[in-house]
This record gives sequence, structure tokens and C-alpha cells, in this order.
Amino acid sequence: MRISRYYAPRTEKRFSFLGYDRGRTLGGSFTARARGLLAAEFTLLNSNEEEFGRLRLRGVSDAEFVSGNSPTRFETSGRRYQMIADGKEVLITVPKGRSIGDLEIFCEGQTYEAKISLFRTLAVAYAPGSERVARLSGGLMGRSYETLFATQDGCAFSVAIFLLWHVAANRRRAYRRGG
Repeated sequence: MRISRYYAPRTEKRFSFLGYDRGRTLGGSFTARARGLLAAEFTLLNSNEEEFGRLRLRGVSDAEFVSGNSPTRFETSGRRYQMIADGKEVLITVPKGRSIGDLEIFCEGQTYEAKISLFRTLAVAYAPGSERVARLSGGLMGRSYETLFATQDGCAFSVAIFLLWHVAANRRRAYRRGG
């Protein structure tokens, strides 16, 4: 069973549950800063340094993004990652082939490709046609991240939040295991 058959392109233009309005409001960027010593929670800030949400890590396979009254859950099942808001899948991600640094992201009928480097604390997602839709870069210690995303793409904000979770959770797991 292939995931992409469930995410066949739709004829009407729809925008991701999380993304379009929020992404436009943020102007295509946000910063995430760790709260506490163990970086189990990140405060998400807009360009004016105002908080608009929080990402709470509960391990590699479970986390929650909260912004206003709409919590979004992250779940892992085997090699598949899901982002769920209001009981609906916002996006699904699977590793591309055997590589842990290459992912396929399915959102609103689109397929994106992401390249992740935990060592460099860098993640970039591309839309079909090689357009960059999201870029996440972080500090050496993984306590702060800068994110840029395309405001015209309805899934770009959701993809950016996913990349933040994926990189932060996996770096945290690597440090706990001792590298």
C-alpha cells in the first residue's frame, strides 16, 4: 500500500489546516527557543519576538504544537510520521528509500522532499519543481532554531513546524544516547 495514493492531487485549491493563514500572519519566518535546560519545550516567536505558540516534546515519537486553541499532535508509527490537528491528518512523512536524512512529505495533495542534516542542524523542504518551501537552521546546542517558509504555499508552515519537531526530537534523542 502506497501512501501517495491517499494523497492524490485534488482539483480544487485547498490550504493546510495549520498553515495558510498562520503563515501569512507570520510573514514567512519564526524563531524557536528552548525553555528549560533539557529543551523539552520550545517557545515559537514571530519577527517581533512575540510568542505565538509552543512545541512540547514528549520523546521522539510524541509531541504537541499548541497555538491558540488548536493543539496539533505529532506521532510516529514505525517509519511513518504523522501530524494531526482536530482529529485530521495535516501531513504524513516517510523516509525516502533507506536514507534517514531524506524524507517525503505528503500534505494537501502535494508531495514535498526534505533533506535533513542533524549534524549541521539543518533541514530544507522542496516542493515539486525544486522550489524551496521551508528551511530550518539551528544552533550547535539545538536550543534555538530559525525558520523561513514560503507564505504562498498552503502547507509550508505545517512543513516548517514538522521539520522543527523532527530535528529537535532526533537531536535530543542523539544527545541522550551519547551521540
